[in-house]
Amino acid sequence: MRYPLVPTLALALLWVAGSEARAQEPDLESILTFEAPPTGETIPGWGGGPAGTIFFDSSVVHGGRVAARLERDANSPDRFTSITMRLPIEFGGRSIELRAFLRTEDVQGSAGLWMREDGPSGRVQFVNMEDRPVTGTSEWAEYTIRLPLDAAANDLYFGVFLSGSGKVWADDVQLLVDGKPLSEVPKREIAPTVLDTDYEFDAGSRITVTSLTDKQIENVAVLGMVWGFLKYHHPRIAWGELHWDYELFRVLPEVLDAADGAVRNRVLSDWVDHIGVPERCDPCAPAPDDTHLLPRIDWIRDAALLGPTLSHQLQTVHAHRFTGDEQFYVSHAAVVGNPAFDQELEYPDQQPPDAGFRILSLLRLWNIVEYWFPYRDMIDDDWPSTLREFLPRLVAVETWDAYRLELVQFIARIRDTHANLWSELDILPPRGSCQWPVALRFVEGQATVTAL
Repeated sequence: MRYPLVPTLALALLWVAGSEARAQEPDLESILTFEAPPTGETIPGWGGGPAGTIFFDSSVVHGGRVAARLERDANSPDRFTSITMRLPIEFGGRSIELRAFLRTEDVQGSAGLWMREDGPSGRVQFVNMEDRPVTGTSEWAEYTIRLPLDAAANDLYFGVFLSGSGKVWADDVQLLVDGKPLSEVPKREIAPTVLDTDYEFDAGSRITVTSLTDKQIENVAVLGMVWGFLKYHHPRIAWGELHWDYELFRVLPEVLDAADGAVRNRVLSDWVDHIGVPERCDPCAPAPDDTHLLPRIDWIRDAALLGPTLSHQLQTVHAHRFTGDEQFYVSHAAVVGNPAFDQELEYPDQQPPDAGFRILSLLRLWNIVEYWFPYRDMIDDDWPSTLREFLPRLVAVETWDAYRLELVQFIARIRDTHANLWSELDILPPRGSCQWPVALRFVEGQATVTAL
Protein backbone atom coordinates (compact mmCIF):
# COMPACT_ATOMS: atom_id res chain seq x y z
CA MET A 1 0.00 0.00 0.00
CA ARG A 2 1.32 3.45 -0.85
CA TYR A 3 0.84 6.53 1.33
CA PRO A 4 1.63 9.38 -1.09
CA LEU A 5 3.24 12.64 -0.19
CA VAL A 6 0.82 15.50 -0.69
CA PRO A 7 1.42 19.22 -0.11
CA THR A 8 -1.89 19.82 1.61
CA LEU A 9 -5.28 18.29 2.12
CA ALA A 10 -8.64 19.97 1.56
CA LEU A 11 -11.12 17.78 3.40
CA ALA A 12 -14.63 17.22 2.07
CA LEU A 13 -17.19 16.31 4.71
CA LEU A 14 -20.44 14.41 4.65
CA TRP A 15 -23.98 15.49 4.04
CA VAL A 16 -23.39 19.02 2.83
CA ALA A 17 -25.62 19.23 -0.19
CA GLY A 18 -24.26 21.13 -3.17
CA SER A 19 -25.96 24.39 -4.01
CA GLU A 20 -25.35 24.24 -7.76
CA ALA A 21 -28.62 23.70 -9.60
CA ARG A 22 -28.67 21.32 -12.52
CA ALA A 23 -30.09 22.67 -15.72
CA GLN A 24 -32.64 20.68 -17.66
CA GLU A 25 -31.00 18.39 -20.18
CA PRO A 26 -30.85 20.32 -23.48
CA ASP A 27 -31.29 19.45 -27.13
CA LEU A 28 -27.65 19.88 -28.15
CA GLU A 29 -28.33 20.53 -31.81
CA SER A 30 -30.35 23.65 -31.03
CA ILE A 31 -28.87 24.83 -27.75
CA LEU A 32 -25.10 24.70 -28.18
CA THR A 33 -25.28 27.27 -30.97
CA PHE A 34 -27.97 29.36 -29.19
CA GLU A 35 -30.35 28.75 -32.10
CA ALA A 36 -33.43 28.67 -29.87
CA PRO A 37 -35.53 31.85 -30.15
CA PRO A 38 -35.12 34.35 -27.31
CA THR A 39 -37.52 34.06 -24.39
CA GLY A 40 -37.05 36.80 -21.85
CA GLU A 41 -33.55 36.74 -20.40
CA THR A 42 -33.14 32.98 -20.24
CA ILE A 43 -31.40 30.64 -22.64
CA PRO A 44 -33.06 27.20 -22.80
CA GLY A 45 -30.76 24.50 -21.45
CA TRP A 46 -28.32 26.98 -19.95
CA GLY A 47 -28.02 28.27 -16.40
CA GLY A 48 -25.64 30.65 -14.72
CA GLY A 49 -25.70 34.11 -13.28
CA PRO A 50 -25.89 36.41 -11.52
CA ALA A 51 -29.21 37.72 -12.82
CA GLY A 52 -29.05 40.79 -15.01
CA THR A 53 -25.64 39.98 -16.49
CA ILE A 54 -26.57 37.35 -19.14
CA PHE A 55 -28.54 38.27 -22.27
CA PHE A 56 -29.56 37.15 -25.75
CA ASP A 57 -28.17 39.15 -28.65
CA SER A 58 -29.49 38.76 -32.19
CA SER A 59 -27.61 41.77 -33.63
CA VAL A 60 -24.04 40.72 -32.76
CA VAL A 61 -23.58 37.09 -33.84
CA HIS A 62 -20.97 34.91 -35.49
CA GLY A 63 -22.60 31.97 -37.26
CA GLY A 64 -25.88 31.55 -35.46
CA ARG A 65 -29.07 33.59 -35.23
CA VAL A 66 -28.53 34.38 -31.56
CA ALA A 67 -25.41 34.84 -29.45
CA ALA A 68 -25.11 34.81 -25.67
CA ARG A 69 -23.82 38.05 -24.20
CA LEU A 70 -22.26 38.40 -20.77
CA GLU A 71 -22.14 42.00 -19.61
CA ARG A 72 -20.82 43.50 -16.38
CA ASP A 73 -20.01 46.90 -14.96
CA ALA A 74 -18.79 48.29 -11.66
CA ASN A 75 -22.22 47.80 -10.08
CA SER A 76 -22.72 44.18 -11.15
CA PRO A 77 -23.17 41.69 -8.29
CA ASP A 78 -20.55 39.07 -7.42
CA ARG A 79 -17.05 38.92 -8.81
CA PHE A 80 -17.78 37.23 -12.13
CA THR A 81 -20.54 36.03 -14.45
CA SER A 82 -20.75 32.56 -15.92
CA ILE A 83 -23.12 30.92 -18.35
CA THR A 84 -23.31 27.20 -17.59
CA MET A 85 -24.59 23.98 -19.11
CA ARG A 86 -24.65 20.60 -17.39
CA LEU A 87 -24.61 17.26 -19.23
CA PRO A 88 -24.55 13.77 -17.77
CA ILE A 89 -21.47 11.95 -19.04
CA GLU A 90 -23.23 9.17 -20.91
CA PHE A 91 -20.63 8.95 -23.65
CA GLY A 92 -17.26 7.22 -23.82
CA GLY A 93 -13.90 8.41 -25.06
CA ARG A 94 -10.46 9.62 -24.05
CA SER A 95 -10.74 13.41 -24.12
CA ILE A 96 -13.36 16.11 -24.35
CA GLU A 97 -12.97 19.43 -26.12
CA LEU A 98 -14.98 22.64 -25.84
CA ARG A 99 -14.82 25.12 -28.73
CA ALA A 100 -16.55 28.46 -29.10
CA PHE A 101 -16.21 31.76 -30.90
CA LEU A 102 -15.82 34.73 -28.53
CA ARG A 103 -15.93 38.48 -29.11
CA THR A 104 -15.12 41.05 -26.42
CA GLU A 105 -15.62 44.73 -25.78
CA ASP A 106 -13.63 46.67 -23.16
CA VAL A 107 -13.10 43.68 -20.86
CA GLN A 108 -11.34 44.98 -17.76
CA GLY A 109 -10.52 41.66 -16.18
CA SER A 110 -10.73 38.41 -18.10
CA ALA A 111 -13.06 36.29 -20.19
CA GLY A 112 -12.85 32.78 -21.55
CA LEU A 113 -14.13 29.22 -21.64
CA TRP A 114 -14.27 26.82 -18.73
CA MET A 115 -15.10 23.14 -18.26
CA ARG A 116 -15.40 20.84 -15.25
CA GLU A 117 -16.03 17.13 -14.66
CA ASP A 118 -17.69 16.08 -11.40
CA GLY A 119 -17.73 12.71 -9.69
CA PRO A 120 -19.96 11.55 -6.83
CA SER A 121 -18.21 13.82 -4.33
CA GLY A 122 -17.27 16.81 -6.43
CA ARG A 123 -14.77 17.98 -9.00
CA VAL A 124 -12.37 15.50 -10.59
CA GLN A 125 -11.18 17.58 -13.60
CA PHE A 126 -11.21 21.32 -14.29
CA VAL A 127 -9.80 23.70 -16.89
CA ASN A 128 -10.36 27.33 -17.84
CA MET A 129 -8.51 30.04 -19.73
CA GLU A 130 -6.95 31.88 -16.81
CA ASP A 131 -3.51 31.28 -18.32
CA ARG A 132 -4.58 32.88 -21.63
CA PRO A 133 -7.55 35.13 -20.88
CA VAL A 134 -9.35 37.22 -23.45
CA THR A 135 -9.13 40.89 -22.46
CA GLY A 136 -9.81 44.35 -23.86
CA THR A 137 -11.67 44.56 -27.17
CA SER A 138 -11.33 41.78 -29.74
CA GLU A 139 -13.13 40.54 -32.84
CA TRP A 140 -14.63 37.08 -33.21
CA ALA A 141 -12.06 34.31 -32.75
CA GLU A 142 -12.31 30.61 -31.96
CA TYR A 143 -10.98 29.31 -28.65
CA THR A 144 -10.52 25.75 -27.40
CA ILE A 145 -10.02 24.01 -24.07
CA ARG A 146 -9.59 20.26 -23.43
CA LEU A 147 -9.83 17.78 -20.57
CA PRO A 148 -9.15 14.07 -20.28
CA LEU A 149 -12.43 12.22 -19.91
CA ASP A 150 -12.15 10.98 -16.34
CA ALA A 151 -13.54 7.53 -15.56
CA ALA A 152 -14.68 8.81 -12.14
CA ALA A 153 -16.76 11.65 -13.61
CA ASN A 154 -20.54 11.52 -13.87
CA ASP A 155 -21.39 15.07 -14.95
CA LEU A 156 -19.88 17.66 -17.26
CA TYR A 157 -20.29 21.39 -16.63
CA PHE A 158 -19.04 23.93 -19.15
CA GLY A 159 -19.57 27.49 -20.33
CA VAL A 160 -18.18 30.99 -20.66
CA PHE A 161 -17.06 33.32 -17.87
CA LEU A 162 -16.51 37.06 -17.53
CA SER A 163 -14.59 38.46 -14.58
CA GLY A 164 -14.41 42.19 -13.93
CA SER A 165 -16.27 44.48 -16.31
CA GLY A 166 -17.01 44.65 -20.03
CA LYS A 167 -18.85 42.46 -22.53
CA VAL A 168 -18.19 39.07 -24.05
CA TRP A 169 -20.29 37.40 -26.75
CA ALA A 170 -20.30 33.60 -27.33
CA ASP A 171 -21.53 31.76 -30.41
CA ASP A 172 -21.04 28.55 -32.38
CA VAL A 173 -20.32 26.41 -29.31
CA GLN A 174 -19.10 22.87 -30.06
CA LEU A 175 -18.50 19.94 -27.75
CA LEU A 176 -16.30 17.18 -29.17
CA VAL A 177 -15.15 13.84 -27.77
CA ASP A 178 -11.98 12.54 -29.39
CA GLY A 179 -12.61 15.06 -32.17
CA LYS A 180 -16.15 13.88 -32.89
CA PRO A 181 -19.52 15.45 -32.07
CA LEU A 182 -21.50 13.73 -29.32
CA SER A 183 -23.97 12.30 -31.83
CA GLU A 184 -21.14 10.17 -33.27
CA VAL A 185 -19.63 9.03 -29.96
CA PRO A 186 -20.43 5.57 -28.54
CA LYS A 187 -22.54 5.40 -25.41
CA ARG A 188 -20.64 5.03 -22.19
CA GLU A 189 -21.01 1.73 -20.41
CA ILE A 190 -20.80 2.17 -16.65
CA ALA A 191 -20.70 -0.96 -14.57
CA PRO A 192 -22.65 -0.54 -11.31
CA THR A 193 -20.61 -0.55 -8.11
CA VAL A 194 -21.61 -1.83 -4.71
CA LEU A 195 -22.68 1.73 -3.89
CA ASP A 196 -25.35 1.36 -6.59
CA THR A 197 -26.62 -2.03 -5.48
CA ASP A 198 -26.62 -2.03 -1.65
CA TYR A 199 -29.67 -0.07 -0.45
CA GLU A 200 -30.17 -1.46 3.07
CA PHE A 201 -29.56 1.78 4.96
CA ASP A 202 -30.66 4.35 2.39
CA ALA A 203 -33.53 5.42 4.65
CA GLY A 204 -31.41 5.59 7.80
CA SER A 205 -28.86 3.72 9.90
CA ARG A 206 -31.44 2.49 12.43
CA ILE A 207 -29.08 3.62 15.22
CA THR A 208 -31.16 5.60 17.74
CA VAL A 209 -28.79 6.29 20.66
CA THR A 210 -28.82 9.83 22.09
CA SER A 211 -25.87 9.47 24.48
CA LEU A 212 -22.88 7.17 24.99
CA THR A 213 -21.53 5.63 28.18
CA ASP A 214 -17.78 5.56 28.77
CA LYS A 215 -17.74 1.89 27.75
CA GLN A 216 -19.66 2.62 24.55
CA ILE A 217 -17.26 5.46 23.69
CA GLU A 218 -14.32 3.09 24.02
CA ASN A 219 -16.07 0.34 22.06
CA VAL A 220 -17.01 2.63 19.17
CA ALA A 221 -13.54 4.21 19.14
CA VAL A 222 -11.92 0.79 18.76
CA LEU A 223 -14.47 -0.10 16.08
CA GLY A 224 -13.62 3.14 14.27
CA MET A 225 -9.91 2.32 14.27
CA VAL A 226 -10.51 -1.23 13.02
CA TRP A 227 -13.04 0.01 10.42
CA GLY A 228 -10.59 2.60 9.06
CA PHE A 229 -7.65 0.19 9.03
CA LEU A 230 -9.64 -2.40 7.07
CA LYS A 231 -10.95 0.26 4.68
CA TYR A 232 -7.50 1.15 3.40
CA HIS A 233 -5.78 -2.26 3.73
CA HIS A 234 -8.21 -5.14 3.15
CA PRO A 235 -8.20 -6.13 -0.56
CA ARG A 236 -11.97 -6.77 -0.75
CA ILE A 237 -12.74 -3.29 0.56
CA ALA A 238 -10.01 -1.52 -1.39
CA TRP A 239 -11.30 -3.18 -4.58
CA GLY A 240 -14.80 -1.86 -3.83
CA GLU A 241 -16.57 -5.16 -3.14
CA LEU A 242 -18.28 -3.93 0.03
CA HIS A 243 -20.38 -0.86 0.83
CA TRP A 244 -18.14 0.07 3.71
CA ASP A 245 -20.43 2.72 5.20
CA TYR A 246 -23.24 0.21 5.45
CA GLU A 247 -20.93 -2.49 6.83
CA LEU A 248 -20.32 -0.11 9.73
CA PHE A 249 -24.06 0.05 10.41
CA ARG A 250 -24.29 -3.75 10.32
CA VAL A 251 -21.78 -4.23 13.12
CA LEU A 252 -22.36 -1.04 15.13
CA PRO A 253 -25.43 -2.23 17.12
CA GLU A 254 -23.54 -5.22 18.56
CA VAL A 255 -20.56 -3.04 19.42
CA LEU A 256 -22.79 -0.54 21.22
CA ASP A 257 -24.37 -3.40 23.18
CA ALA A 258 -21.06 -5.08 24.11
CA ALA A 259 -20.75 -5.33 27.90
CA ASP A 260 -16.97 -5.11 27.94
CA GLY A 261 -13.87 -5.12 25.76
CA ALA A 262 -13.74 -8.89 25.50
CA VAL A 263 -17.27 -9.07 24.08
CA ARG A 264 -16.51 -6.18 21.72
CA ASN A 265 -13.40 -7.94 20.43
CA ARG A 266 -15.34 -11.18 19.79
CA VAL A 267 -17.94 -9.19 17.84
CA LEU A 268 -15.22 -7.51 15.74
CA SER A 269 -13.38 -10.79 15.22
CA ASP A 270 -16.56 -12.47 13.95
CA TRP A 271 -17.10 -9.46 11.67
CA VAL A 272 -13.60 -9.77 10.19
CA ASP A 273 -14.20 -13.50 9.70
CA HIS A 274 -17.40 -12.67 7.81
CA ILE A 275 -15.52 -10.22 5.57
CA GLY A 276 -12.83 -12.83 5.03
CA VAL A 277 -9.13 -12.94 5.85
CA PRO A 278 -7.18 -12.06 2.67
CA GLU A 279 -5.55 -14.79 0.65
CA ARG A 280 -1.78 -14.99 0.67
CA CYS A 281 -0.38 -12.27 -1.61
CA ASP A 282 2.07 -12.87 -4.43
CA PRO A 283 3.65 -10.41 -4.83
CA CYS A 284 2.97 -8.59 -1.57
CA ALA A 285 2.90 -4.84 -1.08
CA PRO A 286 6.43 -3.56 -0.41
CA ALA A 287 7.22 -1.29 2.50
CA PRO A 288 7.33 2.33 1.24
CA ASP A 289 10.79 3.87 1.06
CA ASP A 290 9.93 7.46 0.09
CA THR A 291 7.11 8.36 2.47
CA HIS A 292 7.38 11.28 4.84
CA LEU A 293 4.84 10.00 7.34
CA LEU A 294 3.95 6.34 7.90
CA PRO A 295 0.58 5.23 9.25
CA ARG A 296 0.44 4.47 12.96
CA ILE A 297 -0.57 0.82 13.01
CA ASP A 298 1.38 -0.55 15.97
CA TRP A 299 -1.95 -0.81 17.81
CA ILE A 300 -2.98 -3.79 15.65
CA ARG A 301 -0.35 -5.80 17.60
CA ASP A 302 -1.81 -4.77 20.96
CA ALA A 303 -3.39 -7.99 22.23
CA ALA A 304 -4.38 -6.29 25.48
CA LEU A 305 -6.56 -3.85 23.51
CA LEU A 306 -7.87 -6.18 20.80
CA GLY A 307 -7.51 -9.65 22.19
CA PRO A 308 -5.14 -12.18 20.58
CA THR A 309 -7.57 -13.38 17.88
CA LEU A 310 -8.56 -9.97 16.49
CA SER A 311 -4.96 -8.72 16.72
CA HIS A 312 -3.75 -11.72 14.70
CA GLN A 313 -6.48 -11.17 12.07
CA LEU A 314 -5.51 -7.52 11.58
CA GLN A 315 -1.84 -8.39 11.32
CA THR A 316 -2.72 -10.95 8.65
CA VAL A 317 -4.70 -8.30 6.75
CA HIS A 318 -1.67 -6.00 6.89
CA ALA A 319 0.73 -8.70 5.72
CA HIS A 320 -1.53 -9.47 2.72
CA ARG A 321 -2.85 -5.97 2.17
CA PHE A 322 -4.10 -4.36 -1.05
CA THR A 323 -1.38 -4.06 -3.72
CA GLY A 324 -3.09 -1.99 -6.45
CA ASP A 325 -2.27 1.59 -7.43
CA GLU A 326 -5.78 3.02 -7.01
CA GLN A 327 -8.19 2.04 -4.27
CA PHE A 328 -11.97 2.28 -4.50
CA TYR A 329 -12.38 4.73 -1.61
CA VAL A 330 -9.25 6.81 -2.26
CA SER A 331 -7.38 7.66 -5.43
CA HIS A 332 -4.94 10.24 -6.73
CA ALA A 333 -6.28 13.59 -7.91
CA ALA A 334 -5.40 14.46 -11.50
CA VAL A 335 -2.12 16.36 -12.03
CA VAL A 336 -1.31 17.18 -8.37
CA GLY A 337 -1.61 13.64 -6.98
CA ASN A 338 -3.38 14.58 -3.75
CA PRO A 339 -5.60 11.91 -2.17
CA ALA A 340 -9.09 12.13 -3.69
CA PHE A 341 -12.12 10.63 -1.99
CA ASP A 342 -14.57 10.60 -4.90
CA GLN A 343 -16.44 7.47 -3.82
CA GLU A 344 -17.41 8.89 -0.44
CA LEU A 345 -21.17 9.34 -0.63
CA GLU A 346 -22.65 12.59 0.70
CA TYR A 347 -26.13 11.41 1.78
CA PRO A 348 -27.64 14.91 1.29
CA ASP A 349 -31.11 13.78 2.36
CA GLN A 350 -29.89 13.18 5.92
CA GLN A 351 -30.33 16.67 7.42
CA PRO A 352 -29.68 16.29 10.24
CA PRO A 353 -28.18 12.81 9.90
CA ASP A 354 -29.29 10.22 12.44
CA ALA A 355 -26.93 8.98 15.17
CA GLY A 356 -25.41 6.25 13.01
CA PHE A 357 -24.66 8.61 10.14
CA ARG A 358 -23.19 11.13 12.57
CA ILE A 359 -20.84 8.45 13.91
CA LEU A 360 -19.97 7.52 10.31
CA SER A 361 -19.16 11.15 9.54
CA LEU A 362 -16.71 11.34 12.43
CA LEU A 363 -15.06 7.97 11.75
CA ARG A 364 -14.70 8.74 8.07
CA LEU A 365 -12.97 12.08 8.63
CA TRP A 366 -10.86 10.85 11.55
CA ASN A 367 -9.45 8.01 9.43
CA ILE A 368 -8.85 10.25 6.41
CA VAL A 369 -6.63 12.41 8.60
CA GLU A 370 -5.03 9.40 10.30
CA TYR A 371 -3.98 7.74 7.03
CA TRP A 372 -3.75 10.50 4.41
CA PHE A 373 -3.02 13.86 6.06
CA PRO A 374 0.68 14.74 5.49
CA TYR A 375 0.89 17.00 8.56
CA ARG A 376 -0.73 14.63 11.04
CA ASP A 377 2.39 14.80 13.22
CA MET A 378 1.87 18.57 13.60
CA ILE A 379 -1.60 18.27 15.14
CA ASP A 380 -1.27 19.57 18.69
CA ASP A 381 -3.91 17.28 20.19
CA ASP A 382 -3.56 13.55 20.71
CA TRP A 383 -5.48 12.38 17.64
CA PRO A 384 -6.89 9.12 19.08
CA SER A 385 -8.12 11.08 22.12
CA THR A 386 -9.84 13.54 19.79
CA LEU A 387 -11.89 10.68 18.37
CA ARG A 388 -13.00 9.64 21.84
CA GLU A 389 -13.79 13.24 22.79
CA PHE A 390 -16.05 13.95 19.81
CA LEU A 391 -17.94 10.65 19.63
CA PRO A 392 -20.35 11.55 22.46
CA ARG A 393 -20.59 15.13 21.21
CA LEU A 394 -21.67 14.07 17.71
CA VAL A 395 -24.13 11.52 19.09
CA ALA A 396 -25.75 14.10 21.39
CA VAL A 397 -26.51 16.80 18.80
CA GLU A 398 -30.19 17.28 17.96
CA THR A 399 -30.24 19.93 15.21
CA TRP A 400 -28.64 20.51 11.82
CA ASP A 401 -26.87 23.64 13.12
CA ALA A 402 -25.52 21.83 16.17
CA TYR A 403 -24.21 19.02 13.96
CA ARG A 404 -22.44 21.42 11.62
CA LEU A 405 -20.92 23.39 14.51
CA GLU A 406 -19.53 20.21 16.05
CA LEU A 407 -17.96 19.31 12.71
CA VAL A 408 -16.38 22.76 12.47
CA GLN A 409 -14.92 22.39 15.96
CA PHE A 410 -13.58 18.97 15.08
CA ILE A 411 -12.03 20.29 11.86
CA ALA A 412 -10.34 23.05 13.84
CA ARG A 413 -8.34 20.38 15.69
CA ILE A 414 -6.61 19.51 12.40
CA ARG A 415 -4.85 22.90 12.48
CA ASP A 416 -4.90 23.33 8.71
CA THR A 417 -6.50 26.35 7.04
CA HIS A 418 -7.24 24.26 3.94
CA ALA A 419 -9.65 22.13 5.96
CA ASN A 420 -13.11 23.57 6.45
CA LEU A 421 -16.80 22.86 6.04
CA TRP A 422 -16.51 24.61 2.71
CA SER A 423 -20.09 24.41 1.48
CA GLU A 424 -21.50 25.46 4.86
CA LEU A 425 -19.43 28.53 5.69
CA ASP A 426 -22.59 30.38 6.74
CA ILE A 427 -22.44 28.41 10.02
CA LEU A 428 -19.25 30.17 11.04
CA PRO A 429 -19.43 33.29 13.24
CA PRO A 430 -20.52 35.88 12.37
CA ARG A 431 -23.50 33.88 11.06
CA GLY A 432 -24.82 34.44 7.57
CA SER A 433 -23.39 35.47 4.23
CA CYS A 434 -20.96 38.10 5.45
CA GLN A 435 -17.29 38.86 5.75
CA TRP A 436 -15.12 40.97 8.03
CA PRO A 437 -14.21 44.19 6.15
CA VAL A 438 -10.50 43.76 6.95
CA ALA A 439 -7.56 41.74 5.71
CA LEU A 440 -5.70 39.83 8.43
CA ARG A 441 -2.16 38.45 8.44
CA PHE A 442 -0.26 36.79 11.23
CA VAL A 443 2.82 38.87 12.01
CA GLU A 444 5.21 37.47 14.62
CA GLY A 445 2.42 35.22 15.86
CA GLN A 446 -0.17 38.01 16.21
CA ALA A 447 -3.29 38.52 14.09
CA THR A 448 -2.72 41.91 12.45
CA VAL A 449 -5.04 44.06 10.34
CA THR A 450 -3.12 44.85 7.17
CA ALA A 451 -5.86 46.43 5.04
CA LEU A 452 -9.44 47.71 5.23
